[in-house]
Amino acid sequence: MIDVARLVGSSRMPVDPKQFWETKLLAWEKGRYGARDRRPGPLEWIADRSSMSLRFRVAITPELLRPFLPGRRVVELGCGSGLLAAKLLAHGAAGYLGIDIAETAIRRARERYDAHDPRIRFEVDSVAATPPLAADLVISLGLFDWLDDGEIAAAFRKSGSADFLHAIAERRPGFQQWLHRSYVHLAYGRRTGGYRPRYLTCAHVKKLAAAAVDRPVYVYRDWRLSFGALLSSLPIGPEVG
Repeated sequence: MIDVARLVGSSRMPVDPKQFWETKLLAWEKGRYGARDRRPGPLEWIADRSSMSLRFRVAITPELLRPFLPGRRVVELGCGSGLLAAKLLAHGAAGYLGIDIAETAIRRARERYDAHDPRIRFEVDSVAATPPLAADLVISLGLFDWLDDGEIAAAFRKSGSADFLHAIAERRPGFQQWLHRSYVHLAYGRRTGGYRPRYLTCAHVKKLAAAAVDRPVYVYRDWRLSFGALLSSLPIGPEVG
């Protein structure tokens, strides 16, 4: 049973997050990574045109993980329709479990994969409700941007001793982030009672991770990620101080 209230914190959420993602996630994936079924509005057109950083994130993540994947069981939190699954298995992962709150996305993911590879599974669940994860590696691409501190800490606790890689929108000054904040506000933030992505610092995420796991945290940055950053227990870049 999905605990919707805990997923994003009911005290700051008049909008139902599950319904939010049920209606938006697949359309956003098409806009960011493929072709839409219908012509987007002006705001979505701007967002789609500026999504090179998200496409690069999906492309670079399997490559960064390639040396660490052989024989490992991977869990992806906030998997959407499972865009990463096939590439992770092609790089040697022993199995893949994708978890997402949106049933529409999980249904699409199962249509794409389930009949073809028994190593790939998908489940509908939230970070709050999912049990401890049986995994060697836990990943997420952008999920932390939508969680509060308690939920991020819970994700680390439920990962146990597994390695991790999580992508965040890093809080930093600059035109690209200002443009993104403006788009978020105009497109949906002003109508969702504040349900919008957060901008986190690497040091803050490391602090949340340290409450559950005592290990170094490394960061990967690239101009093609815009203001995004990838944080991992694996040595993918310099250590976060």
